[in-house]
Amino acid sequence: MSETINKPRGTLDFIAKDKKVYDSIRSLLSAYAEKYGAEGIEIPSFEEKKLFVRGVGESSDIVSKEMFGLDVKGEHDYVLRPEFTAGVNRMVIENKLYASPDLPLRFYYCGPVFRFERPQKGRLRQLSQFGIEFFDSKIDIQTTLDALLLFYRAAEELLGHSLILKINFLGSFESRVKYREALKEFYAPKLDSMCEDCHRRYQQNVLRILDCKVPSDVEINKEAPFITDFLTEEDKKELNTIISVLESLNISYKLDPRLVRGLDYYTGLVFELYDPMNMDLGAIGGGGQYGSLMKEIGGPDFEGIGFSYGMERLLLSLDEQRKDALLKNYKGDLDFFVIDLRKEKDTFPIILEDELRSEGYYVSSSSYSKALNGSLKMADRKNASYALIFDDYNPDSVIVKNLKERSQEVVSTSDLDQLVSYLNNHFKK
Repeated sequence: MSETINKPRGTLDFIAKDKKVYDSIRSLLSAYAEKYGAEGIEIPSFEEKKLFVRGVGESSDIVSKEMFGLDVKGEHDYVLRPEFTAGVNRMVIENKLYASPDLPLRFYYCGPVFRFERPQKGRLRQLSQFGIEFFDSKIDIQTTLDALLLFYRAAEELLGHSLILKINFLGSFESRVKYREALKEFYAPKLDSMCEDCHRRYQQNVLRILDCKVPSDVEINKEAPFITDFLTEEDKKELNTIISVLESLNISYKLDPRLVRGLDYYTGLVFELYDPMNMDLGAIGGGGQYGSLMKEIGGPDFEGIGFSYGMERLLLSLDEQRKDALLKNYKGDLDFFVIDLRKEKDTFPIILEDELRSEGYYVSSSSYSKALNGSLKMADRKNASYALIFDDYNPDSVIVKNLKERSQEVVSTSDLDQLVSYLNNHFKK
């Protein structure tokens, strides 16, 4: 007997209802992003490693520990993408999209990313992200709030209840220089008792220490200075404007001065979203503003703001009622299900199926070996609206069975065009 081959650890198969729900989530989020003027994009699943080293930062766990390298011929050092933002910035530079007169640029995306970490609930080695990136020579408060409101409102509509929004403000270059100096001074006498990763982060990007998950280091971090104590007057004004808008829209938020996010390129506003019904999942999404990423990877001195949701975490957050509500608008359900029970078969049902598909309908059929009862059960499982039944008791006709109302009519098949016209007139979408 051949050895069974299973899927790699830290990956998922999406099938049946879960695949339909996944597609529905993607469809809802895409439509919401388009409400905010964003356009869909696709970028490669692998890039040169140096893109992420220069863009994401060597001090991030993603670059230092979690990237999947590719063993390929040639001089290029390729890796599977661990995140989207650096790749989207590369796309803007390579295609000179920054020269567009229509700023800010607004894009959305959805696809897999790859991170080599220990799998657990809501944390995978291949995960899917839906996200957006907005670009301008300078990200103004309008664009910042559009990104933040899109982030919150789309997830709120998807999950059907209020969420927990955490925000922080990492400030301008001037603010971060002063904050780094304060952190260096705070951690210097404590470093000997901290983990090896914190030693590395102290040298590369001391802000990263605030994101350490080692329990003893978490306790030390509780006493660290806050970035909000080092903000310039301009930074404080922008943060207060953001808070004012959230309060005027009755969006609950928590100002979390320890929130730094997991990548090195963030500046200004950063944010995360949590589902209060599923706090064990951690953040279901996060993002923020960045100021020098595009310049770091060879482009113009543009700014950006973006976010991403973990699609698997969104799926885990949905209860069965919300899943069923999403599936009501699912476009993949069958309109017609063809059942041919005749002993002597011809090609008419096949031609009819093709004609109906050309009219825009979703059509499938059962196996010739399946009996009527089994075929109808299959049609119900496929959530078909109508069954088209060919049998020997109704020659030159087809039984059109409404599977929702459990009613039926016998319709002539002598003229294909008239039959299609009849189905068009009677089909209830």
